[in-house]
Amino acid sequence: MPTMMARRVFWSRTQRLTAALLVVWLVANLAVPWFAPALNRWHMLGFPLGYWLVAVGMLGLYLVVVVVYVVAMDRLEAHVVDDAQTAGRTPPAGPV
Repeated sequence: MPTMMARRVFWSRTQRLTAALLVVWLVANLAVPWFAPALNRWHMLGFPLGYWLVAVGMLGLYLVVVVVYVVAMDRLEAHVVDDAQTAGRTPPAGPV
């Protein structure tokens, strides 16, 4: 079982990651639609750029946010398990 300090570090890093990705999500959700009318002067694949960014680009951004979260959490959890094994303790069976 991880020590109390390891749990605090894990939780702190999890909170920072979540906050950073939420800021990315929030800025994208506010900025892209806000500037969509100005972006509609240009076209991409036959569609106005503002429409294309909101309809297609945002879905891609959401996918990237989820993938970054999954990869970062896998690495963080693996680090906690490695630290537990190095210290001679049994690593947790599930999420920390």
